[in-house]
This record gives sequence, structure tokens and C-alpha cells, in this order.
Amino acid sequence: GAQTKEEAERKKQLALEVKQEQMELVGDVKTQAYEQAGSQFRGAQRDVSMGTGIGMRDIGASADVARSQSGLATSGTIEQKTAIQTGDLMAKYKSDMTKLFDTRSLSKSSADLQYRSGEMSAEEAYQSTLTDIESQPTGFMEGMFG
Repeated sequence: GAQTKEEAERKKQLALEVKQEQMELVGDVKTQAYEQAGSQFRGAQRDVSMGTGIGMRDIGASADVARSQSGLATSGTIEQKTAIQTGDLMAKYKSDMTKLFDTRSLSKSSADLQYRSGEMSAEEAYQSTLTDIESQPTGFMEGMFG
């Protein structure tokens, strides 16, 4: 049987609503992925910062012990060792933070790609549905002679 123009328009409206719901869903997934990436980043950043702080205190404590054992208020060897350890620790901090930023960026890029893929799937399904609706005859006369 043929569909009326009103039925065809209603089907098109329903297809658009389905597409909009699909877009909301892929948007929610993207938002959740971004939130998760941010949360993981903040947690790891806290861990790296805390570890660096503990490392700095350990270096300072080791230098204090070395100074008290040597009986010298300052010693070039102790200061040099402290400077090297501090430099190494700060290089590790920078490396760890760079990795965290890179990981967060990759997570967001992945979420963006998933969103675009979902968007394209929703659009393809919508266009296919429109084509199906438009290929069906509308009205009695078109149904009879179409």
C-alpha cells in the first residue's frame, strides 16, 4: 500500500528524532571519555607531584645526614651530589608529566574519533531511512501508477 504524504513526513520526523537521540548518545560517550581522561590525569598528576615532593625531602634529609656525619656545615661533594640528585629527580618529574599530558591528549583524540565515527553512522542511517521513505509511493494515484 501507498503511504500518505502525512505518513511520509511523520516517518521522516521520526527518523530525524532517532538520529538526534543517537547524536546525544555519542555526545554523552565523548563527554564521559573526556571526564575520565581528566580524572585519570589529575590522579596521576597528584601521584607524580607527591612522589617528587617525597624525593626532594629524601635528598634533603640525606644531605643533612651526610653533613652531620662529616662535621662540615657545607661540603662541595655533598652539595654536588645533592644538585645531581635534584636535577635527576626534576628530569624524571618533567618526563612523567609529559607522558601524562600525552596520554590525556591521546584519550581525548580517541574520544573525538569515536564521536565522529558515531556521528557519521547516525547520519548514514538517517540518510538511508530517508531514501527508503522517499522511495515508497505516496498517495493513491502514485501507488496505482508509480
